[in-house]
Amino acid sequence: MAIIDARDLPEATEIEADLVIIGGGMAGIAIATEWAGANKSVAILESGGLEFDQTIQDLYRGSGVMRAPDNPEASLDDYTWQSRMRILGGSAAIWGGKCVPLDEADFTRRDWLSRTGWPMTRAQLQPYYDRACRLLEIPLFDRDFDSSSEEGRPALTVNGARDFFSAPRYFSPVGGGADRDKFDRFRTAPSEAANVNVYLHANVTEIRKRRRGRRISDLAVACLNGKRHTARGRAYVLATGGIENVRLLLASDLGNDSDQLGRNFMGHVTYGQFEDEKPISMFALSDAQRAMTLYTDNGRDKVHCVLAATLEAQRRFNMGNFTATMVNATFPPNANVEAARMLASMLDQNGLRAEPAQRVAIYFMAEHMPNPESRITLDIANVDALGIPKVRLDWVYTRRDLDNLEAGVNALAQVLGETNTGRVCWPVPRNEWLAGFSPSRHHMGATRMSIDADEGVVNEHCRVHGLDNLYVASVSVFPTSGIANPTLTLIALAMRMSDHLKRDLGVRS
Repeated sequence: MAIIDARDLPEATEIEADLVIIGGGMAGIAIATEWAGANKSVAILESGGLEFDQTIQDLYRGSGVMRAPDNPEASLDDYTWQSRMRILGGSAAIWGGKCVPLDEADFTRRDWLSRTGWPMTRAQLQPYYDRACRLLEIPLFDRDFDSSSEEGRPALTVNGARDFFSAPRYFSPVGGGADRDKFDRFRTAPSEAANVNVYLHANVTEIRKRRRGRRISDLAVACLNGKRHTARGRAYVLATGGIENVRLLLASDLGNDSDQLGRNFMGHVTYGQFEDEKPISMFALSDAQRAMTLYTDNGRDKVHCVLAATLEAQRRFNMGNFTATMVNATFPPNANVEAARMLASMLDQNGLRAEPAQRVAIYFMAEHMPNPESRITLDIANVDALGIPKVRLDWVYTRRDLDNLEAGVNALAQVLGETNTGRVCWPVPRNEWLAGFSPSRHHMGATRMSIDADEGVVNEHCRVHGLDNLYVASVSVFPTSGIANPTLTLIALAMRMSDHLKRDLGVRS
């Protein structure tokens, strides 16, 4: 129907719709797109506007710290407001578009790792992955990830892919970091439907529950110009991002009967340094003539690949999921790099006169395992401009997380050596790892999905345990982090939730 500025509405306006979506980011827009043209009304309440505004962005400001055993801690005070965009379309405004499904292993209960397994299988989510790919305008992912080699650019095969397989990533043009026109069409298209209204500058400050029963009654909505409104619906979807979802639930005193709300925050364990930084992480490929463009060319709409651990490798090496991503980089003079190149040539090509191995820059990613002490809490002594307590993020890696990263690098090095494929160069003391970690923008886990209400915050349909009409659309519902960029799975889960809500509310398209 329209895009409406909530600041211009009369004071105390009552916004009503069958479905109220809190947050107009990727998940909220995807759900509204699914409902466009249906026989039920939809309202999106978005804190931001159509353009970036630093005053609005400052509502994200909080504090934080990253910790790992035996490493100096790192400040995350800027992370909460720099890792998300408060604007219609959300962080897709700056998203590079990288897409990949989770591996089948990520959904599996792995008995050598605690708290693993999802309440669904990869096969059950596959139809929604296909729909998400179509929405994001990328090719469908083959279930086994092995059908995307381009002609003349064969994927690297190691040991018949028993331990590591070549895993493609596709780049969606929908993100604002790729094609601004497509991004604008994506985020505004739902408002063109007769049953959808988008309210900008509409900040939800409280989710209010009925005094008796299990239902949300309404939402308190505030604007930075002082206006106050109310929003009511039959069902509500909380889609403000993996940190803000927790913040609003905690501030509303909802969803924490299990004491799991805010806990199990996960990013990824990511390490890689190259170019002018030392020490260098590098892969010495023994076949000096092999074309590596499939791996190092990640321009728009190209296939970008990594070597990913199979479930068998995870079991064999007693580790979580792990990937090694090859990228373009130049290398300054470095003795470790040259030693790795010469070693690969000598061992794999049988002699000093062999051509030196190729240098390929590489970064490593390992699963961040669910940990109750890695958590989001409220800093009740500090509030934002709307009076909501700011967040405190304690991003904590355990010794098991560091073990998984080390095991992954060692496994890759072992398999490359066993197959005379190459060598890995990574001269990094373990007590210096945290300084080289790159904090991902993947805010996962803090509204964890679980069948058992005592083990998480939402059920398998992403409905908040103990409430009948409040849902969470976010990567914050992930039970485990996996090893993939989470956006495609976010959209797939949002579409799965949308189908559930349609059945529940009697939607006809």
